[in-house]
Amino acid sequence: MTTDSMPETTLQAQNTRLRQFLSAYMPTAFLFGIVFLVLALVFRDLATGISGVAVVLNGAILLYALRNVRQGKVQSAIVTTSVGLLMGGLIILLVQPFFFATLTLTPLLVIVLGLQYLTLQPLKRLIAASGACSLIAIIVGHLLPQGVLSSNLPEWFRGTLQIGSAAAAVVFVMVLLWHFSVLLNDMLASLRSANREMEIQQTRLVRANEQLQQQLASERELLKLVSALETPVVSLAEGILLAPIVGHIDSRRADTLRSHLLEAVHVNRTKLMILDITGVTTIDTSVAQALMMTIQALRLLGCRVVVSGISATVAMTLTHLGIDMSNVETVRSPEEALQRLRAGERLAHLPMVTNGVKG
Repeated sequence: MTTDSMPETTLQAQNTRLRQFLSAYMPTAFLFGIVFLVLALVFRDLATGISGVAVVLNGAILLYALRNVRQGKVQSAIVTTSVGLLMGGLIILLVQPFFFATLTLTPLLVIVLGLQYLTLQPLKRLIAASGACSLIAIIVGHLLPQGVLSSNLPEWFRGTLQIGSAAAAVVFVMVLLWHFSVLLNDMLASLRSANREMEIQQTRLVRANEQLQQQLASERELLKLVSALETPVVSLAEGILLAPIVGHIDSRRADTLRSHLLEAVHVNRTKLMILDITGVTTIDTSVAQALMMTIQALRLLGCRVVVSGISATVAMTLTHLGIDMSNVETVRSPEEALQRLRAGERLAHLPMVTNGVKG
């Protein structure tokens, strides 16, 4: 388990436990180093003295690693501690090979330590270094079974040291495994908490999505209402509709107007549609073209179309734009269209067209 994806709280707890571990292990290393140095003086054994110096140096490395941890340099501290353990183990193995069984655990200890604190790339390098040290230890154990220096330690004392070092290594492994289990439990607790948070967030998102859908539906209904209010269609008599057009007409409104009028004509079986443009103050080419397209579409449904309310300004504008209105029936007002219709007159100078035959 690497530290790539650990939550912040888990990392802080791990750093605290690492400081506690190093604080406890560092004086133990100094104590063992002093014991080895004392034994070297008592038995006048150079190999034991070298081992004592290696253990003391390991304690100094642990002190330096503890300083790095307190400064927030956790990975640097782990790499330093791991290198110290591996190099110290190799030195002791060269001078006192009877520690071989115990020292073969050192690479395993280093890997277990790195798993808890290192990211992926440093962990890969540490595993490779541990494998290389294990291979060197095996080769040295076979090629130099007596070590590079002769030892003056009695056999019974060697056995005692072997048992003590083995016990220390076992305790070390158990402590690291305990740290590792605590890490896993912390991460599982963090994952459960994150999962609960995600479920809560998902529930909130679902509710927000439902509210958004309701809001969008309301907005669509509002747009339909606005579109209907923009172009109201008034029934004047059976088969006769009046559509007063007010305000500015853009492309969107022109499309809405056309669709709305076509639907009204189709539903009401309208025979006559009066388009009153009195409220249209400005007109340009696009507005005129949209108006002509609307008239043509209504005629395709069999509806007669009359345009009313063309002001002098609009008439001049249409003339300057070159818009051909010669085939469009026009009146001055909707009232005039109704009056002529009641009188049986034609609504314009053009002859009435019914099913393509001039009347």
